[in-house]
Amino acid sequence: MKRMNNRAANNMALLVLTLMLTGPAAADEQPLVDTGQLYVHGDLQENTCRLEMDSAWQEVDLGTTARADVNLVGRAAKPVTVKLYLRDCPVLGNWSTNITPLTETVSPMQPPYRARFVAVSDTSNPDLVAVTGASGIGLRLRDSRGKTVMLSRTGDTLLLNPGQDQVTFTLAPERTTAPFIAGPYHAVINFSLIYQ
Repeated sequence: MKRMNNRAANNMALLVLTLMLTGPAAADEQPLVDTGQLYVHGDLQENTCRLEMDSAWQEVDLGTTARADVNLVGRAAKPVTVKLYLRDCPVLGNWSTNITPLTETVSPMQPPYRARFVAVSDTSNPDLVAVTGASGIGLRLRDSRGKTVMLSRTGDTLLLNPGQDQVTFTLAPERTTAPFIAGPYHAVINFSLIYQ
């Protein structure tokens, strides 16, 4: 009889505990539910080259140029190389028509690119980038073939060799017809690379 009472007491304790956990207050509460929506978007492209972040903004130091280096109109000082580093360039076929001259660029394996440089041009020679500060010089920008880059125009299609990870340009101070005034100078040149 005593054993039965212990079992009954245990059952009663279990019932009281269950009622405490699932009593009327717990039964009346409803879980809070929030709903929402995710708007997902992206852009799927062919694998193209990407410009390294270190190349997107660079300081190019042209050093000191003596008057003797640029003593005649059209004479340029020693050029400084500017490198734009790329990554993830694919090996792919391409075909493109260049505007000037009217030529076609075709390759079964080399990724193509076109460059566009935008800057204020020199008033006496629109082929040169204008400088602020000193007077009597402008900056000549040339591509990897040694051709002058025409400002504010998209250049011809050029090919990257398979595995090539850089595009090279040069900048050089060049004498203009403006009066020669010595001093520090600077210029800002914006650029974009268009991959085809």
